[in-house]
Amino acid sequence: MKLTFDANNTKVYDNILDKEQFDKLFDFMNFIPMVHKRSHGEWNRVWGFNDGEILHANKYVWTRNATRKFAYPEDCLTPYFEAVNKAIEESGMWSEEEKNEITTIVMTPYIWPPGTGLSWHNDSNYLGAFTFYCHQYWSPEWGGEFMTCEANDYILPDKKDVKWKVFDNQPLYDVILDEGVGNYIQPKPNRLVLNKGGPKGILHKVNKSTVNAGPRITLQGFIRSKGIDDDCCSE
Repeated sequence: MKLTFDANNTKVYDNILDKEQFDKLFDFMNFIPMVHKRSHGEWNRVWGFNDGEILHANKYVWTRNATRKFAYPEDCLTPYFEAVNKAIEESGMWSEEEKNEITTIVMTPYIWPPGTGLSWHNDSNYLGAFTFYCHQYWSPEWGGEFMTCEANDYILPDKKDVKWKVFDNQPLYDVILDEGVGNYIQPKPNRLVLNKGGPKGILHKVNKSTVNAGPRITLQGFIRSKGIDDDCCSE
């Protein structure tokens, strides 16, 4: 596991699995049942009208016990989740007190077809979030980047009256454009992205992939603590 990008609120780790582990996980993603994001009928409003139609599988939930271990529902997920847990432990993004508050980690497989993305949002309902890229190949011409303007510094603390909204998000866009700079992270295979959540969950988005892109295949999860809600967006 290689730490490639080291910021206060975002960490990027490459090669978290060996080739055999990664190939088994890729095979798993090829055959699990998937449904369209909006097929359940209820609109998760973080997914905007123009974000496209994403597919997802059932959630996997791990519960911590006294020995700080997890139960794994699928053999091929075991090395992946152990790597995620190691990154959480070693990243320095969460205090020991915060890590001790972790109750469960929820992970969902996703398929992002060409032309899909996710608008600006944060993960304030969670202690943190993570994204792992499972596709075998990605071109830097295909888009699909994880983008944030708060990798090191938060830009919203002094503007607490600015809230994320569905139909008129211009006040938030004005804050983002005030500096107008940030970071992008390519969806490189076998790459893990960790980002801070909680009351100061970082602002980030998924840039739309191009119409000729391959499927963007991800395992995405949320780090939940006591009293944290389970109903939020992915990535």
